Amino acid sequence: MPGTIELPLLPEEAITLSTRLAVVETPEELIFMNASDPLMSCAREDAATKRFIGAVLMTQGLAKGEDLAEVLGVHRSSLFRNQKLYREGGLDAIRDGRGHGAPRRAHKLTDDVLPIAQACLDEGGSQSAAARAVGVSETAIRHAIKTGRLRRRPPPRQCRVALSPRERAQRDAAQACGAGTAVKRLDERLLACQGELTEAAPHFEPMEGVANAGVLLALPALIGEGLLSSAERVYQPLKAGFYGLHSILLCLVMMALLRIKSIEGLSAHQPGELGILLGLDRVPEVKTLRRKLAELGEQQQAAKLAAALTERWAQGEPDELGVLYIDGHVTPYTGRKHRLAKTFVQKRRQCQPASTDTWVHNAAAEPLFFVTSPINQHLLAMIEQDVIPEARRRIGAQRRLTLVFDREAWSPASFQRWHEQGVDVFTYRKGKQTPWEAQDFQPVTLERDGQSVTYWLAERSVQVISASNKKPAFWMREIRRLSKDGHQTAILTTRQDLPFEVIAERMFSRWRQENFFKYMQAEFNIDHLSTYATEAADPERSVPNPERTQAEKALKAKKAQLGRAHVRLAEQQRNDAAPAKQAKETQMIERLARECDELAERINAMDKRVPLHKVMEADKIVQHETERKTITQLIKVVAYRSESCLASLVEPFFARSDDEVRALLKTVFRLPGDILPDHARQALRVRLYGLANHRSQKALIALCDCLNAQQAVYPGTDLRLVFEAIQSH
Repeated sequence: MPGTIELPLLPEEAITLSTRLAVVETPEELIFMNASDPLMSCAREDAATKRFIGAVLMTQGLAKGEDLAEVLGVHRSSLFRNQKLYREGGLDAIRDGRGHGAPRRAHKLTDDVLPIAQACLDEGGSQSAAARAVGVSETAIRHAIKTGRLRRRPPPRQCRVALSPRERAQRDAAQACGAGTAVKRLDERLLACQGELTEAAPHFEPMEGVANAGVLLALPALIGEGLLSSAERVYQPLKAGFYGLHSILLCLVMMALLRIKSIEGLSAHQPGELGILLGLDRVPEVKTLRRKLAELGEQQQAAKLAAALTERWAQGEPDELGVLYIDGHVTPYTGRKHRLAKTFVQKRRQCQPASTDTWVHNAAAEPLFFVTSPINQHLLAMIEQDVIPEARRRIGAQRRLTLVFDREAWSPASFQRWHEQGVDVFTYRKGKQTPWEAQDFQPVTLERDGQSVTYWLAERSVQVISASNKKPAFWMREIRRLSKDGHQTAILTTRQDLPFEVIAERMFSRWRQENFFKYMQAEFNIDHLSTYATEAADPERSVPNPERTQAEKALKAKKAQLGRAHVRLAEQQRNDAAPAKQAKETQMIERLARECDELAERINAMDKRVPLHKVMEADKIVQHETERKTITQLIKVVAYRSESCLASLVEPFFARSDDEVRALLKTVFRLPGDILPDHARQALRVRLYGLANHRSQKALIALCDCLNAQQAVYPGTDLRLVFEAIQSH
């Protein structure tokens, strides 16, 4: 070809790129040659020199981009980009391949955190678990594996013999020397102490006879309730340490399901055995759990977590939102250091410092949300100011609400206003009522919990607000139930579309909410205060004027004296007492009457309510801390709802489901079992030991089958939960 120089005889391993250029590849370097001698060379791993050579050869037209890309191991577009940078800025422009100075480095998955992610993968953790451990996305972990910065987790090890309880106890006791009871993952704990570990990933080993292994049955339901996913969106990661957000929340929920009713109660259980359920060497100590709970409280996100959970529950149960049950529950404060607002505590029959929670349940009696009133407002005010706006915000602004509550919130004027705003009510009528004739009632048979119930019911329309020149009369439906003893229970409602037997059945279903409070107190210790700490309260909150209260007490005493003086004067007049004695008594009556009038004038001039800061010093205006209280209550509610989900699966096996199902689940949660991870099949087998009778065992087997169909994955791993009941009668 005219104008070209043929290449000389080249080595056999040489690759011809063009009529003027060839390359010789060796294990260590690439050598580019022309017709006479080698032009340039570079090491195979020298990326910067490769960029320079590619740009120069492309600029001089010695080779095509497709051929050079294959030899240099880069994409064709990278060569053209480097050629452009070289023409515009020379060697400095292509030093990092982008023309912006120093090479770009990872800003999250840095060299400092790579060992942590690699340790998590080496322990058998999933890519998502490694991502959570160092606070990056799973995509970053996958990219690091692809580029060689991380190694994939090692192949599954040979199945080891499961450790027995005796062997585990010996191992835990041996580890206690200098390291702490049941502490085994020393490398990760050292990283945690140095602030280089966000959270230890769950890792399971074959174990036999693990105590309380049955509580893992609640994990699919717990995942469905959305506690972990909602908390991950709401809360920032906790401070660097061995225990992170997931492990702390799982620990608290399992404690609730196992009826460990306080954080201090954790010290009465074997830490290593409970740690197996979390995929860790042991559960956190009491002081560690308290510290982590305090960290959550410092973020001030409990209200957002409650809103996220309520929104999830409302979307998952739209058919159960037609009727909302509302009731208040008082949580006493037994501390003596601070002066808190008082209210009447029904179970103790006295007034004492306390806070009032207004609970809202759906039609299935499952809790949706609660609102705390540190100043113990009246139920009517709580419904007006908090419950209705909260329900609108969390359930839907356009959906018509129906609220069911007792006569404590009786207010016909409020009922009329709510009805105009799209809120209906079911409530009991307050005050004395004229009995209806017995012939007005008719029997109605309803089905409740699989049993037939007969009510004697009657219905009328009643005027609860009389008509005036400004407003028309307000009418409501009144449904009465006649009891066997002749007592008539009056129910009022603004709903006009429901049959009266449905209204009666839903109103009388309020007992399920009362049973919920009783059950939560007995089983989950919902009144237990996780802390006695307080926080600043609103100093502008209005309270009854104490000076007016004292003056009213004095006026009442004066009026009592005046009444006794009138009685004495009347007796003296009947007995014809001496005129001087009667005159003295008359003077006393006149003096007491003047004092009563003066006190009444003073009282009328006083304000009935005053700001709290005028009554108390600013540093003493406090209320019970709400953050940690809200978090612990939410965890207990999630545990209750998870238990309810399991109860619905085994109800068909029991005739008296209300009494027997939850008792069975309490027993099942405490069942020992074998925990056998199978990394090859990505499964975590939980083999539960048998129950005492055939019916319970049959229900357990059916429950395992239902949960296995859900294909739930243990949080933080890629292990699918597989449940088995190893005994059968």
